[in-house]
Amino acid sequence: MSALLTCIYNYGLTQPDAIALTGYRASSSAVVEMTYAQLWLEIEETKTSLLDINPRCIALRAPNSIDWAILDLAALAANIPIVPMPMFFTPQQVEHTLNESGADLCIGDWADNIERSELTLLGMAVYTKSKALTAPEFPKKCVKITFTSGSTGNPKGVCLSALHLETVTQSLLDTLSEGEIPSSHLVLLPLTTLLENITGIYVPLMLGVRTIILPGEQVGLIGSSQFAAPAFMQALLTFTPQSLVLTPALLGALIQTVQAQPEIAKRLVFVAVGGARVPSSIMALAHQLNIPAYEGYGLSECGSVVSLNHPSAFQFGSCGQVLPHCQVEIAHDGEVLIFGSSMLGYLGDSTPPQYIETGDIGYLDDDGFLHITGRHKNLVITPFGRNISPEWIESEAQAYPAIRNMLVMSDQDDQLLAIIAASAAITETPAKVRDAIKQLNQTLPDYAAVSQWILVDSFTQYPHLFTANGRPKRDEFQALFGKPFNKQVSTLDLSSSDSNKVNNMTSTPLFFEQLKQATQQQQELMYQAPIFTACQQGDISLANYTAFLTQAFHHVKHTVPLLMACGSRLPEKYEWLQSGISEYIEEEKGHHEWILNDIRACGANADDVRRDQHQGKACRAIELMVAYLYHQIDRKNPLAFFGMVWVLEGTSVTVGGSIAALVQSKLELPDAAMSYLTSHSTLDQEHIQTFEKLMNNITDPDDQQAIIAGANMVFSLYGDMLNSLSATH
Repeated sequence: MSALLTCIYNYGLTQPDAIALTGYRASSSAVVEMTYAQLWLEIEETKTSLLDINPRCIALRAPNSIDWAILDLAALAANIPIVPMPMFFTPQQVEHTLNESGADLCIGDWADNIERSELTLLGMAVYTKSKALTAPEFPKKCVKITFTSGSTGNPKGVCLSALHLETVTQSLLDTLSEGEIPSSHLVLLPLTTLLENITGIYVPLMLGVRTIILPGEQVGLIGSSQFAAPAFMQALLTFTPQSLVLTPALLGALIQTVQAQPEIAKRLVFVAVGGARVPSSIMALAHQLNIPAYEGYGLSECGSVVSLNHPSAFQFGSCGQVLPHCQVEIAHDGEVLIFGSSMLGYLGDSTPPQYIETGDIGYLDDDGFLHITGRHKNLVITPFGRNISPEWIESEAQAYPAIRNMLVMSDQDDQLLAIIAASAAITETPAKVRDAIKQLNQTLPDYAAVSQWILVDSFTQYPHLFTANGRPKRDEFQALFGKPFNKQVSTLDLSSSDSNKVNNMTSTPLFFEQLKQATQQQQELMYQAPIFTACQQGDISLANYTAFLTQAFHHVKHTVPLLMACGSRLPEKYEWLQSGISEYIEEEKGHHEWILNDIRACGANADDVRRDQHQGKACRAIELMVAYLYHQIDRKNPLAFFGMVWVLEGTSVTVGGSIAALVQSKLELPDAAMSYLTSHSTLDQEHIQTFEKLMNNITDPDDQQAIIAGANMVFSLYGDMLNSLSATH
C-alpha cells in the first residue's frame, strides 16, 4: 500500500470522525462532509468496482468534487493508470488524449460518440471504449498520466509513478514547521492541474486535515478564463480555509478581496503561488496585508513542484529554494536543468530522461534561491545584443492595473512592443496606458524599456492566439502584430520629454464588456444587501428563504410574457433576435411553478403566493421592476428588457450556486425545496454565453444605452427587494 493510502487508513482508525473532505458529491446539490473512516470505505468500495471492470486505463473528465478525489485515490489503490482530462480541452485534444492513452474506461462528462454503459460510479456516468490495438505500453509503475497543453495544440502525456507523487508530497510536507500546518485547504484550481491534485488532495490527507472541494463556479472560476470575484470572496468567507494554491492572477484577486474584507487574511497560514513569475512588489503588498503568500516553481515532468519559498526561507522575486527530491543545474546558455526524482517518461517513449530540460531561463543565487526570468524560446535579442525575457516585463506590469493584460514581443526593428488588452474591470485609455508604461519603464533598465504599444479589445476576442489553457501563442502574436504598422495606427509621445513614440491601435470593447463595466457600480451596491452577509455567516432563516422565493415567483411568472412582449415590439433590424427570444421562451416556461413547488417543500403557503395575498404578496420593489420593464417594452425601447436578463442571469452565475448550497446546508432542506436556485445556477452558465453573443451583435448606441439603463434600474430595484429580506424573521 502506498504511503498516502496508509495515512488515510490509519487516520480512519485513529481519528475516524475527523473530517477529511467537505464539498459536493456528483449526485448532490448540497455541501456534505466526509470523515476519514467514511473516506477509506469509499476508496475501498470504488477500488473493488474498478477491479471488477478491469480497465487498461481510466480517463476522468469531471468538475471538481469529492467524487473526483475518491476516484483518483481508488485508481491509485487499484494500481490502474488514470488520465485526468481538463474540462477546457477542445474536442480535438480530447480525442488525441484518448487515442494516445488508450483509455478504455471514461468516467464523468463525455461526448455522445462514446458508448455509455448502464453503470454509474460515485454518481458519475461510465462510458466504455474498445481497447486500442495500437495504444502504447505504459512505463512500469505508471499510475497517472497528466497531459500538458503545449503551444502546438496536441498535449503530451507525462507518465508518473506513485513513488514520485508521494516523494513530491513529502517534500512539501517537510517545508512546514509545526506551527505552519493548516487545518483546512480550499481547492481553487481544477484538480486536473497536477499542482492542485497534489496540494489539494494528497498533502491535506497525509496531514490528516480537511480539504474543501467545490466546483469552479462556486469559487469564482467559470470555464478556463472567466472569474467572478463575489463568488471567490463568498467561498473564502464561508469556508475560512487556512491554505490556498493560486495563480498570480488569483493572488491579485485575493489582494483585492482582503483589502475589502481584511478578516479573510487572519485565517490564512500558507498561500502558494505558481504558474508564472510574480513581481516582488505584488508579493510585498500581499505580505503587508498579512497574506502569507509564497512563490514556487515547477512543471508536470517533475511532479509539479521543484522549488518553493516558505516561512522559514523566502526571498521576494525568487521561486524559493530547491526542494529535497530534486537538484537544479544551470546550463551554459542559462537554461534550468532538473535532476533527481522526475517522470517515468512521455507516453510512447519507453526511455526515462536522465534530466529534464525545462526550456526556462534562470539562475541560482548565492543562498540557493532559484530565479526564473523567462522562456528560452521567447528571448528577445535587442540590436545591442541584450537578451530580454518578455515574461519578466509582463510580470512587472502586473503592478499597474491599466497594463496587466500585456504581452511583450519585438517589432520589425527589434524594439520592445507591448500588446495591451482592454479588460472588463478597467476602462483603458491612451492616457492611462501611456502613464502606466512610463511608470513601468522607470522600474526597468533602459535596454528593457517598452518603446511602443498597441491597445486592442479584450484578448477573448482573439482565441486563435492562445492555447486551450490560455497560454499565448507568441509566434501567432508576432505574425499578427510584429509586422510594420499600417496607416490606421496613430502615434503618441510617452511623455513630453521622451523621444520614444507609442503606436496606439484603439478599438471600442464589444458591447457585452461595455455592459459589464457600465453596470458594475449598481451590481456592487446590490451585493451589499445584508442578506448576502447573513448567508455567508449562516444567519439565514426559513422565513428569509421563503420570502425570497415569494418575490422570485412574482417576477419569474412575468418572464415569458415579457419575452413575448419584447419579441412583438422588436424593429425589423432585430429580426435575428427572434430566434434567441424563442429559445428563451421555451426554456423559461413553467419555472414559476418550480418556485411554488419549492415553497410547498419548505412548508409555506404556495396558494397565498399564487394569489398575491397575505404573506405571499409581491413587494413594492418587484412590482415596480415588472411595471418598469413592461413600460420600457411598450412605450420606449423593448431592448431594455435584456438589462433584466443580465441582472438575473449574471447574478445567478456569480453567486446563485454558492448561495443555494449555503441555504440548503444551513436550513437542512431537501433537494425538492431547492429546484429553482440550483437549476438556474446551472442553466444560466449556458445562458450567459448565449447572452454574451447576442449582446455583442447589438451595435446601435441608443439600443445599447437602453439595455444599460434597464440593467441599472433592475439592479437597483432588485437590490431593494433583497434589502427588504433582512426584515423578514
